[in-house]
Amino acid sequence: MIRIKPFNSVFPRIPRFIRLLSIIALFLLSFGILIHLVEPRNFPTLLDGIYWAIVTMSTVGYGDYTPMTNIGKTIGIILILSGAGLVTSYFAQIAKMSISNERQYLTGKKEFSSEGHIIIVGWNGRSKRIISDIHDSKHHQAIVLIDDTLQKHPLPRTNIHFIQGKATLDSVLKQANIKQAIRVLITADLKQNELQTDMFSILTLLAVKGLNPNVYCLVEILTQEQKENALRAGADRIVETNKFASEYMQECLWKGMAGEFEEKIEKWSLNIKQLPTHIEWTGLSFKELSVKLFDKNILLVGIISGGETIIKPPADIIIHHNDTLLILED
Repeated sequence: MIRIKPFNSVFPRIPRFIRLLSIIALFLLSFGILIHLVEPRNFPTLLDGIYWAIVTMSTVGYGDYTPMTNIGKTIGIILILSGAGLVTSYFAQIAKMSISNERQYLTGKKEFSSEGHIIIVGWNGRSKRIISDIHDSKHHQAIVLIDDTLQKHPLPRTNIHFIQGKATLDSVLKQANIKQAIRVLITADLKQNELQTDMFSILTLLAVKGLNPNVYCLVEILTQEQKENALRAGADRIVETNKFASEYMQECLWKGMAGEFEEKIEKWSLNIKQLPTHIEWTGLSFKELSVKLFDKNILLVGIISGGETIIKPPADIIIHHNDTLLILED
């Protein structure tokens, strides 16, 4: 048995807007030819007939061309009654397309077609700040935001393009035009489990590099154990958020403790005593010597080196033989 394929499967379906426009063009051409044949004296050329059909169909009616015979007037009546509906449908379709495009843009379903853009994965406080800074410094730099937790565009009045979906999917990355991107930033979701978050970041990195191996990728990693996996997956640079945050907090903590310590020195009227450097202490760092003296109930607070008194010197500063130690005694 021979099966005949349906018409729609043989010929791809033409978009409704194009079909409507083609029907209107055929309609105008038919009535232009018809009025030219019926009244060649009043419509001497085919262009005159088409021009009259357009003016009549759009209900503008300039009156410079008018049918004089009953057949011509009948053609005009039919054109107005049938053509007005087509024109109304045409403008309604344009309005529908505009509304549809706007809805797709706001909900993250519209495909990004430009090139030379930066893709940022994940909507959070860090990515928001980065987008704001890039937007302020390079207003014309195109940015594509990919996030699966947002249901609508977070910054609709900017040139930021939003894609709703998981960045691990090829379809989502292609929608963001990953092959034409110049930078990709993969941020971590701090609301989830750290290991799962890093796994998602690495999987996203693999998907990105699979579609565009040459694009520069900056990846935010939370756990130290996954740093090597991210590098193996092709990360060009890694930001260790937890490590950076812990070091910064530790620095602030010690600064705060040092400030409190100085206040207590003043309050308790504690004295600072000078202590010569022993030979076995030479070559140690200030931190190492502090620990060594602390075990002997001696609190090291500074040094005198080269005639300069340094309170709370850097932890890695080296102690020399001719340095004088500053210790605290009650």
